[in-house]
Amino acid sequence: MSLSRLERCCWVLGAVLLLLLLLLSIWQPAMVAAATLPAAVAIINLTLGCLLLAMVVPLMRGAWQPLLLRGLGLGAKGVPLIVPLLLPVLLGVRLIYPWANQLESGFRGVWLSPLGFCLRSLMYAAVWWAIQRRVGRDARGFPAGLIMHVLVASLAAVDWLMSLQPSFFSSLFGLLQIARQLLDGLAFAGLIALLTQAGLRLDILRGLLVVGLAFWLYLHAVHYLIIASVNLPNEAQWYLLRQGGEWAVVTILLMSAQVFCLLWLASPWGLRRNALLAVCGLVLLLGAVEALWMSLPSLPAMTGFAPLAMALLAQVAYAAIMGSWLLRAWRREIAGGAHG
Repeated sequence: MSLSRLERCCWVLGAVLLLLLLLLSIWQPAMVAAATLPAAVAIINLTLGCLLLAMVVPLMRGAWQPLLLRGLGLGAKGVPLIVPLLLPVLLGVRLIYPWANQLESGFRGVWLSPLGFCLRSLMYAAVWWAIQRRVGRDARGFPAGLIMHVLVASLAAVDWLMSLQPSFFSSLFGLLQIARQLLDGLAFAGLIALLTQAGLRLDILRGLLVVGLAFWLYLHAVHYLIIASVNLPNEAQWYLLRQGGEWAVVTILLMSAQVFCLLWLASPWGLRRNALLAVCGLVLLLGAVEALWMSLPSLPAMTGFAPLAMALLAQVAYAAIMGSWLLRAWRREIAGGAHG
């Protein structure tokens, strides 16, 4: 199938599913708004991971530059989609976040307000758009861009995900999201390289994925151990919500699958092209699962089959729209290269 035809298929699928979500929002506006949050987070994590690594890779010489740069540049082109993907969340702040309907005074009242939330989200998107505009041009500004990204991504993680459960606080929460972004960016760039390049240094890609997976697992283990050792009720409740009912299955699946990917890559079979393709695809799929795991358990109204089905529907719709957008960018890149 040609890229143009695949792009059209993704666009049609995404448009149809988005129309279905719009119709469902007439019946269940709160559920639809909440369902789009993990879908947006999953796509944003992927494109921000590519953006982050696109600033890191040019600063260090090595054989990994030609391996990753094409995929990272392509994935970073999804930054303009951040605001459109977040639009249902921004419109439904009062339906999703428990603090949005509480009256507070002073600075807390300004910060914890729907208007403040929306303005901060738009500011985050503007910062990432400004950074993305510099990618591939002048690497001298990348160190400042990296600092800005870490700061903004941490604030966005607090706003979009941690504030779903206002009593929960974690100083590592933003870093957990950045680790996911790095892992998704590596997996996406590796997938593009495996599909488009011949004669790859598979050992380099395997090593990068092993480091990314180990970093993700380490941070989650440390985060859990700190909360378990302190045993503060509000912090422990965040994990208790993910250890009961259907979310216990999702927790086990997410953690065990990440460990499986790490062990598979570390095995002698980890240097095979097909094995790396499978791991990259699985890591991206687990990124979508983690977005569900990070958000929906904190929303009591989003438990049960119907909310989860709606969230999965939103995941597919957003993935199709993102796929159409990136395929279009890829076609233009190929056409520009052929023309040049």
